[in-house]
Amino acid sequence: MLSSAIGLVERTLVWKNRFLGVGVHPEPHRYFDAGGVDEAEQRCLATGPSFLSYIRPPRDLPLPEVERRVVIEDRRTVLHLRFHSPLPHGDPANHQVRMRVYLPPGTRPGDPVAVFHHPLYQRRWTLWEWFLEDLRERMPVAILAGPNHFERVAPGWFAGQGTCNANPWRFFEAIRQWCWDQQLATELLRAEGLRPATVIGFSLGAFQTLLLASAGALPELPIVTIACPNRYAYGLEHGALGRAIVASMREVGIDTPRLKRMTAALALERHVQVLRGRPVLHVWGMLDPVDPQPSGKRLLAALRPTRSVPIPAGHGSLLLFRRKIAHEMRAFLGAGPIGERLPAIRA
Repeated sequence: MLSSAIGLVERTLVWKNRFLGVGVHPEPHRYFDAGGVDEAEQRCLATGPSFLSYIRPPRDLPLPEVERRVVIEDRRTVLHLRFHSPLPHGDPANHQVRMRVYLPPGTRPGDPVAVFHHPLYQRRWTLWEWFLEDLRERMPVAILAGPNHFERVAPGWFAGQGTCNANPWRFFEAIRQWCWDQQLATELLRAEGLRPATVIGFSLGAFQTLLLASAGALPELPIVTIACPNRYAYGLEHGALGRAIVASMREVGIDTPRLKRMTAALALERHVQVLRGRPVLHVWGMLDPVDPQPSGKRLLAALRPTRSVPIPAGHGSLLLFRRKIAHEMRAFLGAGPIGERLPAIRA
């Protein structure tokens, strides 16, 4: 009965996207440069063996000019920050990074801040403000808009269209830009007087976070992953969200063997072994249809997180368990230095 209900929720989310045209890719050739599929394949194959080096941002990125706006929402202070991406690509709208920093009453200089990274296809801040409400009441939380999402979406495109489409190389580019944006956002949070103390990712945001940590760019920070996919090609071929993308790939001549070659580096299980021993909370849906089993179990075996929390849910339906997830995050973060600095996190 439970699995049927969860399946209905997940199918409803997929149908909603299809009705709105999200995830549908007509004219797939437009995602390629002049060299077409062959050029994209050459770039993927050339980058794959050194993928972590490709995405790793330099530690000395110069701080950009920041457009800073202070907003009071429901008697809470929210900083709206906008700055130029250190690695712009695609539409000009994607060149401007957005980050919102939520400051609970009593925030002091030097307080730890949690940085959150969202899933694919996100355009509204309100859903993630709701999901993170418990944590936002207890400590500063920053939400970073990933490439091609929120206000960074090209005119006439849906959120995430520039990231995940018929050209796998666009995914490489977007993940790299996201990593560089995160490095710069971390420095800007320090400039605001906050101390980045944990990184939380949901779905694609968790995928990016584990890649960046595997590349050595998030030293010693506790990591929370929620609904994290493992293998890009496997998820597209077998998952609930990949069918339209795979169909568009077929139109341009990318069959299954070619897709696997081009995206071989996009498998977390190849990279995350270096994180063993790091504090990692791994929350996953037992009925996740986006990157179906055995993909999730393979990631779990490679990662060996500090704590694994299976939940009888799918992918998007994990949102229905936000209180359970909030409890797990409080227990996980409250057991370490964050809890010592912010006793409220242990409540």
